[in-house]
Amino acid sequence: MLGVKTPAVLSLNGAPQMTLVAAASEGEYTQQQHCEAAAKVGESTLELMKLLGALVRLRISDGRVVIGRFHCFDKHQNVILKDAREFAPTRNGLKKGKDKAVMAAEAEARDQEEETRFAGVLLPRGSRSLGMTLVPGKHVEYMKVQS
Repeated sequence: MLGVKTPAVLSLNGAPQMTLVAAASEGEYTQQQHCEAAAKVGESTLELMKLLGALVRLRISDGRVVIGRFHCFDKHQNVILKDAREFAPTRNGLKKGKDKAVMAAEAEARDQEEETRFAGVLLPRGSRSLGMTLVPGKHVEYMKVQS
């Protein structure tokens, strides 16, 4: 099951603004406001809050892959993962000066290879345990929820 397992709190400068709580029925959530002026929360922020606690896979700009539990994010799109493990890239990154079609084909092949590599329950060897880690948002190429 994906989604909020514990209440997710949206805060501003350390003051709680809103809490997202899972309702009794699957996929339903309730919002509780904590301040007099109702905080305006966008749909994209709510969708991200629903993923808190989920197992996610991030690929960062240097080719490394980080897998961990989605703990929180901030307004700069920095992501904090708990119980994180880091994996070195399996092949060299894309080189400059190639045709866009070739680069797109290589990116597709790399994505497919990554899907295969991380499809199993057991994680591949050659990883490094990070515990809790912050991944700067500017380096995140993509974030995918593991099922």
